Amino acid sequence: MTVTTAYQASEPIYFDFALLRKAFRYFALTLVVVAPITRDPFVVMACGVMPWMVLGLIDRPRMPAVVVYYLLYLWLEAAARVLLTWLDNEALGDGMYGQELYRAFWYSMASLVVLAIALRLCLGTLPVPSPAQLYAHRRWPLRTLFYLYLGAVPLAALMTPLSYALGSSLSQPVMALASLKYVIIFMLFATALSTGTGSRLIVVVLVIEMVIGFTGLFSGFKSVFIALLVAALSLRIPLRLSNLVGGAAAVGLLVISTLFWTAVKQDYREFATGFSSTQGITASFTDRAGLLVERAVHPGDIDWSTAADGTLRRLAYIDFFGAVIGIAESAPEPVAFARWRDALEHVAKPRVFFPQKAALDDNEIFLRYVRGEVSEEARVGTSISVGYLAENFIDFGFPGMLIPIAALGLLLGLILRYFVTRSIPWAVGEGFVVAIILNFSSGMELSLAKYLGASLLPFAVFALFIKFIYPSIGRWLSPRG
Repeated sequence: MTVTTAYQASEPIYFDFALLRKAFRYFALTLVVVAPITRDPFVVMACGVMPWMVLGLIDRPRMPAVVVYYLLYLWLEAAARVLLTWLDNEALGDGMYGQELYRAFWYSMASLVVLAIALRLCLGTLPVPSPAQLYAHRRWPLRTLFYLYLGAVPLAALMTPLSYALGSSLSQPVMALASLKYVIIFMLFATALSTGTGSRLIVVVLVIEMVIGFTGLFSGFKSVFIALLVAALSLRIPLRLSNLVGGAAAVGLLVISTLFWTAVKQDYREFATGFSSTQGITASFTDRAGLLVERAVHPGDIDWSTAADGTLRRLAYIDFFGAVIGIAESAPEPVAFARWRDALEHVAKPRVFFPQKAALDDNEIFLRYVRGEVSEEARVGTSISVGYLAENFIDFGFPGMLIPIAALGLLLGLILRYFVTRSIPWAVGEGFVVAIILNFSSGMELSLAKYLGASLLPFAVFALFIKFIYPSIGRWLSPRG
């Protein structure tokens, strides 16, 4: 008698929502165990459980993967402050803003849950796309996509000076057009990752975007890494050795680049702008790149621990929320719903029709409610905001602020739903969703008016692009014969 033993091949592990939920479940259990020996046990437990809870809320079929990034980044802005308490050997309420920081933490966690529920309501029941839509990206020629990206790069680079030349009335639509580049980047990444080819093109795109990002004034290099990781999560990439090595290299490069930028950005910006307080770059590209290369080839001269501390403190945004809570309750806004009234008025009056409309002045609100010094970002011609969570607290208090937060989440969710339910290939719809969410990459520091603008204006521009421009691009990408 011959006995045959069947060996069932082990199921591969995929980089997907299920894996993230499992990882964050272990993370939650770890912090629950550690919490009793910390100064803020309930805060630490909540910080550990929250990402696992949020993933459970949004883990639905066809949920855009970039939603994970958006919600986890909001969580990270609060979690970074908790981590700083460990490093500083103090409780959350021992800092400059006292016990109000506890309230800022809990209000942020409540807002995060509300946003997750709102996004699930909008995106939890998406229709199943046709096979032609779902797998169209696997047939796109990678070389054609790369040429399309190379054409989009100079166009996106020209948008900033063009927006200045056209004036403030058309600057926002022009900058919305610039973000179309990330739709193409996502399409290219989706095609390369799903077909297992084109790894060199991925590396080339990463290098180009890093050069563009570093030689500007702000950390634009992060967006391309977000697009890559979101594409991998969307496609449920199997965790083979090559994919693990590539993913670890991408994450490691992102972390090192972020720390490097934190260490050099102040000196670099002063040099690039000719020591002025504007966003006008006066130094040549060669000189700017030379300064960065000089710093990069001498990594030993960089204080990496200081850079890491600075990155964490820049990320931990609930400090300002805590400051707002104290000021708003001791000196209430004299005008009812002032922040929402200003935001809606600003959005309802497009500058192309209202050229005399006053510019947004987030710094004025920041100084009034935080009563601290504006950051170095504000000294190069931009602004710093108390954030839309804090602005909703100013108008509605707690728990009243959760109602407008839910409305903002529903607005964003409906906009995302529009793009992923169009009769276009899956990778194109997801690309537009990624491009929209990248407008929210500053997290809770985004002001209320800018939140509305980052939702509505790109929606209008992208919807018109799909209607009138994309059909020609789609025919160009379709295999012939």
